[in-house]
Amino acid sequence: MDELQKEYARLMTRRHFFGLSSMGIGTAALASLMGGKAFAAGPDLSTGVGAHLQHLHFAPKAKRIIYMFMSGGPSQIDLFDYKPAMQAHNGEELPDSVRNGQRLTGMTSGQDSFPMAQSIFKFQQHGECGHWFSELIPHIA
Repeated sequence: MDELQKEYARLMTRRHFFGLSSMGIGTAALASLMGGKAFAAGPDLSTGVGAHLQHLHFAPKAKRIIYMFMSGGPSQIDLFDYKPAMQAHNGEELPDSVRNGQRLTGMTSGQDSFPMAQSIFKFQQHGECGHWFSELIPHIA
């Protein structure tokens, strides 16, 4: 085998490993969310169907599932981190004192400007403690 074929085989093995492990991680996460003993009933020996599925009006026929792995979500700044001073400084350049000479990340290294930005959502105080919550989560507040 030449070097290119060896490298291709190594990468395919790595991709295969991560593809298989993602399903295992998803299964483990689902099992922990559903609770340990809630679905631990063994199969009935006469039907082969678990005790928790015997009450259904139809036999389960699922052959495929859709597995979606999505990272991200709303930032804490847009949910609970109310910063009223940001309204006054919205659009201004980030002061050097904030970065303290830290190097820029690869994602921001091409930027000429570093403007500060406030949350685009409105905040209100909720509950007895008066904690500030965004309009994105009014029912949780």
